[in-house]
Amino acid sequence: MLKVILKRILHTLPLLLAMTIVVFIIVDAMPGDELSAYINSLPEGTPRPSYEQISQMRSMLEFDKPWINRYLDWLSDVLSGNFGNSLYYRAPVVDIVPSLIWHTFMINSIALILTFLLSIPIGVRSAAHKNGFFDRFMTTSTLILVSLPSFFIGLYLMRLFAVKLGITPATGMHSVLSVVKGYESKQAEIIDVLHHMILPVMTLTLVELGTVSRYVRNAMVEVVHQDYIRTARSKGLKERVVIYRHAFRNALIPVISLFGILFPTLFVGNIFVEAIFSWPGIGLEFLAAVYRRDASMISMFILFFSIASILGNLLADILYGVADPRIKVE
Repeated sequence: MLKVILKRILHTLPLLLAMTIVVFIIVDAMPGDELSAYINSLPEGTPRPSYEQISQMRSMLEFDKPWINRYLDWLSDVLSGNFGNSLYYRAPVVDIVPSLIWHTFMINSIALILTFLLSIPIGVRSAAHKNGFFDRFMTTSTLILVSLPSFFIGLYLMRLFAVKLGITPATGMHSVLSVVKGYESKQAEIIDVLHHMILPVMTLTLVELGTVSRYVRNAMVEVVHQDYIRTARSKGLKERVVIYRHAFRNALIPVISLFGILFPTLFVGNIFVEAIFSWPGIGLEFLAAVYRRDASMISMFILFFSIASILGNLLADILYGVADPRIKVE
């Protein structure tokens, strides 16, 4: 297995190199630059730098160098762990991003666990009772969930639970009064954060529930009518054993593929959901970084998104061999 993992990592190295070129070109092609965006964001009445001063600052920031030279310098810094400084925060990017990733991971990990815990039984039961009442009801319900955009689901849940019922906070990660007065204990802070996580987690779970449950159902439908399933039933095995031990195990491969696709969302997050609920995660900060033309932050985020996607595919390849030893990952 270790040999397989090392071989897959070596295969991804050229892809990573090509990905860095694409990331740099995308960020470099953005209209304007972070220096112009920073100057334009200065409050009214603040003295503006002259054209000569702006040219001098651009030269100091090496914005006037050819793109290939800037790419090589950027790649060298990235390989050494230096992703540059954010002009907005005036701090190294690597000091800002870890906390954002953790905030995103908090809600997305719980949402992903809930999604699979709910989707697998729904998909399996729908496939086992194909064209029955439960299957038709869940097929219609999941189709509606798939059709609705994430921001609509988030806004509806906010209106229902935060505005009408008033049982959950609408936005943010902490209560304003608690932040001003301070928390009585660490436990009180954790409870407050968990309270604020309810709506984002519910939204993310509902967004993925429709897709994953339909994926599980379709994978199971192709398996439950196979000859070996009929043989297992003819032996007198319980239906639960037949479905979960024999059928579902052979339907795991498509589900693992879906997990590999969803794995990057643990760290990337949903930009719309984080923006709606003002959740201080990597998705919301990415949106703000694009608005501010913060090139260092944007390149860091895109590079991180790409690496997470590659790791998700690598994890799926490894899980293929674990789920079915007959598959030769090599």
